[in-house]
Amino acid sequence: MYQVVTLFGEYEPWWFFEDWKEEIVSFEQFDSFSEANQNYHEKYIKLIGDYENYVTKKHYLTAFWNEEEKRYCEDCEDDIQLFHSIMLLKEEKPMEINHQVGSV
Repeated sequence: MYQVVTLFGEYEPWWFFEDWKEEIVSFEQFDSFSEANQNYHEKYIKLIGDYENYVTKKHYLTAFWNEEEKRYCEDCEDDIQLFHSIMLLKEEKPMEINHQVGSV
């Protein structure tokens, strides 16, 4: 099974801190990679239009943000950047992409 997960919070999606699931906004499951990939890319296209900054790491873990969207952290006495993120997972884990090398 494949999952497309939308998050909102203080961390980019590739960190997978112990409490990362607390930032989940939506969680969708798909039987095939192609269905999940289509859903991920639909969300990606929408978010890329809404936010001026974005970074993708580990293939399908993407964070989007605007510099002015921050939350004050009392413990650190500073503003913390907030991220809108999407992830495409396989069995609730980051995708492992294997590149095949052909020969002539």
